[in-house]
Amino acid sequence: MADIERQPHIAFTPDNVNRREFLQGTSAIAGAFGLSLTEWARAEERRQESRKDARPVKCAFIGVGDQGYGTDFKAALTVPGVEMVAVCDIYKPYLDRAQKDVPGAKVYTDYREVMDRKDIEAVLIATPLYMHAPITIAALQSGKHVFCEKMMAHNISDAKKMARASISNKRVLQIGHQRRANIMYNHAWELLHEKKVCGQITHVRAQWNRNGNWRKAPLPGMDDRHRNWRMYREYSHGLMSELGTHQIHAVNWFLGSAPIAVVGMGGIDYWKDGREVFDNVEVIFEYPGGVKLNYTSITTNQYDGYYEQYMGKDGTLLISEEKETPSSYFREPTAPVEDWMKQSATAQKGKHNESGLKLDPEATKKIKPGTKVGEKTLMTASSGKTSYQLEMEDFFAAIRTGSPVTCDWKEALGCCAAAVKANEAMDKKTRIEITPDMVSL
Repeated sequence: MADIERQPHIAFTPDNVNRREFLQGTSAIAGAFGLSLTEWARAEERRQESRKDARPVKCAFIGVGDQGYGTDFKAALTVPGVEMVAVCDIYKPYLDRAQKDVPGAKVYTDYREVMDRKDIEAVLIATPLYMHAPITIAALQSGKHVFCEKMMAHNISDAKKMARASISNKRVLQIGHQRRANIMYNHAWELLHEKKVCGQITHVRAQWNRNGNWRKAPLPGMDDRHRNWRMYREYSHGLMSELGTHQIHAVNWFLGSAPIAVVGMGGIDYWKDGREVFDNVEVIFEYPGGVKLNYTSITTNQYDGYYEQYMGKDGTLLISEEKETPSSYFREPTAPVEDWMKQSATAQKGKHNESGLKLDPEATKKIKPGTKVGEKTLMTASSGKTSYQLEMEDFFAAIRTGSPVTCDWKEALGCCAAAVKANEAMDKKTRIEITPDMVSL
């Protein structure tokens, strides 16, 4: 963030370390905080076991457009044992591009033909939102495991149908909210819940700001409603579904609950280009115990980018996947001074200091209006893999061993209900309750 004084820190990058050095580094960071990194460590152990016994899993990928191909498709191909035997999309140039990576795969333009193949064990789906439910349900009913991109479905009813299909057919269903696989987010979770660095959380602020019309350039042979499906309510819930649900998922995880009510304002106030979804949203979610999440997403100014900021009586924890917004902790002047705050930055220059961790309470020693006290920059590295790759490893590990997925239907349903009801609150300009029956079967 532009208004926060920071000293340079050295990034811990996968290019200059091996796996052993990485694990040593994470142990040092966890030790500095007195953390165990239990959840992420257990997930990594499951991934390692799956890598060792990487039996082949034949799968199909449906929807190899910009997001599907560039992120999920590429990530899936890095997982040991994955055999991509089928690729499906309605746009031939996308199929041709994907087939160059998997020349032995058969291509399809109708997803229903994929379901007829008995040799396919898993289906990965990265289609426009409105097609998530029909394709997922068809795949589950045909006996296939499913990874489906976020948001879970276009409406709450369809999301529940997806969950029931997974349960009744005893097949894995994972939704693509990848922050659960991110080690930095796991560090932050333990800081809040084990070390309680913020004390009691009372407020959360989150935003995803961009400067641009969100419109993609035309493609030959593709009409605008298919190319820019995010702009139309028939296919999408706009900013709340395509950006907001990522951050709602993280907040729900950290607070241990889905929201119970929402109010908000939105509008099509700048980009008068025929879109049907809001070009700016400002919503407030209420959580149990009175905690409020103030969520903003705009398309006319990119200042501060995107992050989630947890605010409690003793401190503030800011978390972001954006490199320009380092994840940091700030102690309140009235909070107890922890042991790590007593250690000077110069005393911490050891082998593991090049891990992206900054312990520098002296940087903001003087307490005055606007000063951030006790800054600590969290680890920003991964194990040499992106969170997209790790969530894919979790999916295939679940297929092979029955281990938990990164984001199950329960978590995804809570995000879906929140986004749908946020848009309803903005449309109706009123407070909307998110009742327990909306986030459960």
